[in-house]
Amino acid sequence: MKTLIREIPQEEPEHADLYVHRRDQAVLRLAEYVEQEEFRSVILTCFCGEKIERIPSSEIDYIETVQEKQLVHTAHGTLEVSKRLYELEHLLPSGFIRISKSVIMNMDHVKTYKPMVNGLMAAAFTDSSVVYISRKYLKDVRSQIMEVRNERKSKERTSIQL
Repeated sequence: MKTLIREIPQEEPEHADLYVHRRDQAVLRLAEYVEQEEFRSVILTCFCGEKIERIPSSEIDYIETVQEKQLVHTAHGTLEVSKRLYELEHLLPSGFIRISKSVIMNMDHVKTYKPMVNGLMAAAFTDSSVVYISRKYLKDVRSQIMEVRNERKSKERTSIQL
C-alpha cells in the first residue's frame, strides 16, 4: 500500500481521499476518524479514586502538578493522571501549551485572557476556573495566541471566498 501526504498552501482547505477496493467497516471507521479529526486528539487514562476513565484531550481545560500529583481539570471535574508534566507536554496536541512550571493549559478552552499588574496574565475558563501564566512563558503564549488568531482569520477568508 502506498501512502501519499502532500503539503498544501494555508488558504487551501485540508482534505483526504481514500482509494479502496471495497468499502467495509474498517474503511468507514478510518473515514470517520479522519473526518472527526480524532488524530488531533489524545486519550489520557486518568484515575478518579478507584475508577479508571479515558479522557480525550479535547475535554481537558488544564493539567497542573500539586504535591507530586498531576491533576487533569475538565468541565466535569478533576482526575489524576500518572504521567509526569513534561511527558504530557510532548504527548498532547498543539493547542496545549506550558504556562508555568506546574501547569499546561488547553488554549482552545480559554474564555478570556487578562493582563495583571505584576506581569502575569490570568486565563479564565468557561467554568470560572482561572490559571496564571508566568512571565517566563508569557512570550510563548502570546505568540501562540497570535498564531491561532491568524489561522482563524485565514480560515474565515477561505470560507468567505468559497
